[in-house]
Amino acid sequence: MRRESFRITATVAALVLVVSTIVAYGQGAGVHVPEPPSLPAQKAFDLTLDETKKYSRSNNFEIVGHSYFKGDWVVSSARDRGMGCGFNSLRVEKGIGYFAGYDAPPTCFGVLIADVSNPAEMKFLSFIPCNPGTRCNYLRLNARRKILVVGMDANQANPSQPTGGLVPQAGVAFYDVSEPRTPRLLAFFLTLPNGATHGFEIDDRYVYACARLGLTKPGDQELAIIDYGDPGHPGVVSTVHIQGQHVGEEYEPRDQRNLDGTPQHVWCHEVNLHKDRLYVAWRDAGMVIVDVRDRTEPRIISRFDYVPPFHGGSLGATHTTAPVIVDADKYPTLVVVTDEIIACPPGFGRIVDISDLGNPQVISTLRIPHVTDNFDYATGQFRCPSNGGYIHHPWFDFRSASLLYTAWIEQGLRVWDISDPFLPREVGYYLSPRYPGRFPNRQVREAYQDPDSALIYMTDGNGGGVTVLRWVGPIPRRPPVPAIVPGAR
Repeated sequence: MRRESFRITATVAALVLVVSTIVAYGQGAGVHVPEPPSLPAQKAFDLTLDETKKYSRSNNFEIVGHSYFKGDWVVSSARDRGMGCGFNSLRVEKGIGYFAGYDAPPTCFGVLIADVSNPAEMKFLSFIPCNPGTRCNYLRLNARRKILVVGMDANQANPSQPTGGLVPQAGVAFYDVSEPRTPRLLAFFLTLPNGATHGFEIDDRYVYACARLGLTKPGDQELAIIDYGDPGHPGVVSTVHIQGQHVGEEYEPRDQRNLDGTPQHVWCHEVNLHKDRLYVAWRDAGMVIVDVRDRTEPRIISRFDYVPPFHGGSLGATHTTAPVIVDADKYPTLVVVTDEIIACPPGFGRIVDISDLGNPQVISTLRIPHVTDNFDYATGQFRCPSNGGYIHHPWFDFRSASLLYTAWIEQGLRVWDISDPFLPREVGYYLSPRYPGRFPNRQVREAYQDPDSALIYMTDGNGGGVTVLRWVGPIPRRPPVPAIVPGAR
């Protein structure tokens, strides 16, 4: 009884701390956008471009293209429902799109390559299937070397499973895509049989990947740096992990338990690179900054761990840590942090001041109040319309570091002006039609901006394919206010 009373007291104290912290931060509040017009469920995967416009809602966006990318590459269970491909990460370069299939709901287990030079008439070119028993949710493109890098992660939803007593081969694959119609496998680097990989980043020579390796505890993922200078013979040059992730190690006290007693999830999840630093989302371990000037001797130089008092949910908290790059030759002072918390209340975004690496501080939040802050004082519980109202992946417009696109699953694509990072403002949105699937309305997973056309390519995980948008709203003229202004009082 005494122990339970302590837990309840601690949880209430944490809630008070969270609420007071939100008040202390600047709060960027998104708008409550009414759902688009209803459409018959049987028509959700058969909309023309004009109908896509009709059954969506947008502010400061022009809809210029959409494709479900239906075909034999869609698994039979999804084809029976008339669904297209569900996609996760993507890249577009010189009129060619590379789209990584998503697995929930099961639609596409592989990478689809398309001619997107005319967004209104995107054309299938080729499909790279995942290894049997894996999913291929993450990809990166080395445009200079024409090398496509694809992560493969053990997954039981893939209808193609290994036979003959074999297990799924998880790891990183390298393809020559100099001819997009006929991609050619250069090498597959096995991280661990029946293992896990997740988000990663690349430069011209190295892959910085979240993966389970030989010493990693089951269920965990650490950071592996893979040299693909010779793409036919890639190899690990170093790794980074949080204490407790290796077999035989014990987690530090701050990485063991949430306030309700459930275990934390300390997993490497996504990676961003700028200059010689990695900005790694490490779930309940928070934001981890890694110095990689010497790729063989990486070292952690900063960490912002906010779980507890915040709770990471069933998957852990931090999804992405994206540095705000104002000057490509300088280190950033701000990072946008997003939380993929599939719970109630759901995950939201933070802007973090990292001008002092030893003491990162949250200076504001990105929130959509009707899903994030809907608290019922009568019951003492948050209320949420569904479990798909969480922020997911951020992307900065290359024309202004103050213009931020955030994929927000059911809440569509949301756009923020962060020129005042202490008080970000929502300045646009796009809510696609309702593509029913894992979440009732939509599953907007990522957005990517074509560096040539400035068009925004947006993926939907519910079998809704790819939507192409043009931002027609204002482009902030000023970069974000620095977190610390020398001499300011």
